[in-house]
Amino acid sequence: MRYLHRFGAKCIAVGESDGSIWNPDGIDPKELEDFKLQHGSILGFPKAKPYEGSILEADCDILIPAASEKQLTKSNAPRVKAKIVSVQESLERKFGKHGGTIPIVPTAEFQDRISGASEKDIVHSGLAYTMERSARQIMRTAMKYNLGLDLRTAAYVNAIEKVFKVYNEAGVTFT
Repeated sequence: MRYLHRFGAKCIAVGESDGSIWNPDGIDPKELEDFKLQHGSILGFPKAKPYEGSILEADCDILIPAASEKQLTKSNAPRVKAKIVSVQESLERKFGKHGGTIPIVPTAEFQDRISGASEKDIVHSGLAYTMERSARQIMRTAMKYNLGLDLRTAAYVNAIEKVFKVYNEAGVTFT
């Protein structure tokens, strides 16, 4: 969420096992993270209201069901209103019948810290760099093979090309 937020995306809802919150004007991920660390829950966050109902069915552009496994099922898939959904491969066909899906590949820029970096900051900056570099490679592959927004296939092609390159350099490929 923080990576998408850095690039201008607006988070309007967050769901956890103990409840969900909603603010159509946006929720700052850093403020929410600080609140949760201090209070142990997202519930009661002063800049959002409790959300009644299934947050998975909220009207939004991007849905990232990352809190726990198996949140999206065959029974609730038709009610998901998000235009883009990050789903496991086994659900891709089901969502494909309801407007299509693409996996979310968040990107982020490396962010220098004014003061000394904590271990968490170092891990996050390394992850941000790796995610951005990987996302750029996948997007280049998608454009090269005219895959449109099918980033999952582009990622597979990208991985296969890397394996082929290593095998080719080792002299064990067939051409």
